[in-house]
Amino acid sequence: MSLEVAKELVQSFNNDEYHDEIEPYFNTLMNFLKFIKKYGLLDELDLTQIPSREFDNELFNFFEENGVVSNMDYDNMPEQFKNNFLLYGLENNYEDTMVFITNNLITDVKIRPDGFYLHLRDREELEILFCGGRRNEGARGVAKMILSEDGLGHEWYYNDYVKPYQVVEELDDANITALKDIIFKEIGDKELSLEDYDSDFFSELSEEQGTEGYFRIRAEDLNGLVSDEDAFNELCKNDLDELGSNLRSLYWQSENSAYEDEVYDLVYGGLNEYFEGRISEVPREVTRSDGSKITRYDSYIKIRNFQSIIETFLENNKGGYWNDSHLEYFGGLISLMVGMMNNDEIDCIDFRVPDYPDWDRTRKNINVFFYDYI
Repeated sequence: MSLEVAKELVQSFNNDEYHDEIEPYFNTLMNFLKFIKKYGLLDELDLTQIPSREFDNELFNFFEENGVVSNMDYDNMPEQFKNNFLLYGLENNYEDTMVFITNNLITDVKIRPDGFYLHLRDREELEILFCGGRRNEGARGVAKMILSEDGLGHEWYYNDYVKPYQVVEELDDANITALKDIIFKEIGDKELSLEDYDSDFFSELSEEQGTEGYFRIRAEDLNGLVSDEDAFNELCKNDLDELGSNLRSLYWQSENSAYEDEVYDLVYGGLNEYFEGRISEVPREVTRSDGSKITRYDSYIKIRNFQSIIETFLENNKGGYWNDSHLEYFGGLISLMVGMMNNDEIDCIDFRVPDYPDWDRTRKNINVFFYDYI
């Protein structure tokens, strides 16, 4: 065969006549390509005419070894080559390939000197990365609350059975001293009717003080009072009812805050699998139509291993020709990650939602919040 024949075969190939005019004589595409290579005509082939069934890694490697890949253009190449092409670029021209990907395919990712950052329209976008059903149950439901603007301050946990003495039991020495001072300021040395009380503590005080039908809380009685659960709870129902209400509110807020802190840590700890640090708000000056300027804030979070996510997707979809086999189908990182989660290529973020507030956190809060409620 001559050069002229080779050129005619290239023309036939480019006219979509591979099956009729070429395959019967060469049997395989690779045999044909090697023949065309011999005459230096590989660059003249219209690669979009390669039959879908012929695309594989060997074919791409052949083009790579013969300098064809470096001349390829992503937008105009066969669909089946796109992911191989990007993997080739990441290995041989990492920086330019990443710039191309973030500028054209996954456009919500921004490159900074210290890494890749996801630009969020709002924080709640991240909730879909958590495991959960359609009703946002489980980890996803908690993540939705934490990430939403109204999430913090939500009533996470409420205990209907709190009694004031449950606070007293957890107070440190400084707060116990303060509590005794508050009690004495409110009712110290005042006559309190025994008719309102059933506790033996008060009956014994009355007998000791020789005050039939009533008793007084003296300074020396305070240690005994804050050590007697029944007496303290009873007093908080009657002459110290406002204090009792405040102590119950303190306990509830301490539990609620402890629960909120715990699930907050679980959500951001889960995000830490794919991201680094917290969401940051970056100010941006915007000029209005009237010429005035206002400041808006863009939300960003640093991606832990953007390259790994991209490479995993490309490796798992090499040779793919369906729309969802290519990065541009997703357009954004969150959408891409959800697609990969649905295909079991990466894991959704999961954690066990706690049934109760963490007790150590609750106890700490009781003492920290004490003066805010008393």
